[in-house]
Amino acid sequence: MEKKKRNTCDDYQNFVTDKLTDLFPDLSVRKEWPAFERSLGVYAPRVDIAIGPFSITPGETRIFEYDNLVEDHRINAFLRSLYEIHLGNIRNELSQEISPSSFNDLIFKNQNARCFIAFEIENTSTKKHIMGSIVNAASLGRIGIGIAYNDSVLRTFIRILAYLSLLKRVGKNTYDTTNFLIVTKEQFLTILEATDD
Repeated sequence: MEKKKRNTCDDYQNFVTDKLTDLFPDLSVRKEWPAFERSLGVYAPRVDIAIGPFSITPGETRIFEYDNLVEDHRINAFLRSLYEIHLGNIRNELSQEISPSSFNDLIFKNQNARCFIAFEIENTSTKKHIMGSIVNAASLGRIGIGIAYNDSVLRTFIRILAYLSLLKRVGKNTYDTTNFLIVTKEQFLTILEATDD
């Protein structure tokens, strides 16, 4: 029955949202979270799943709250598991372009985030759309997580990170994805189940 609930990407998103809500009852978990109020002429992205606290009041940040959260034993172990799987996923690219940061650099990178963790779940989107998801998750979350729904998306996530790293290496304008991690949908479910124990 639980497997049936995850047959589509939407079902998976609902299942993961509920599971994260159960795992982190003291944190706010929202599906399709709007990072900014919609206003004329301003792009207002929606993150597939976001974990708060949310930093949405102008002039106020949640830096110290996020610092405390990444130091929390349970949350730190959850993030470290994601980091280790991410390293395994990009291992084939390490010698070519991607140079991952240390775990401590990653969890303290995006100081002025709008949410604690931003998740983007990608299934059949274009490469440009996936690049936008990477930018949104890395910009809006203290930690950004890309969940690849299939092998093709996993390869696209990795290739885009490699491309952004290449741009940096050759002195071109690029985007810092130091705080962005890539996992597959199956890997993420395994981490959720392990965290639940």
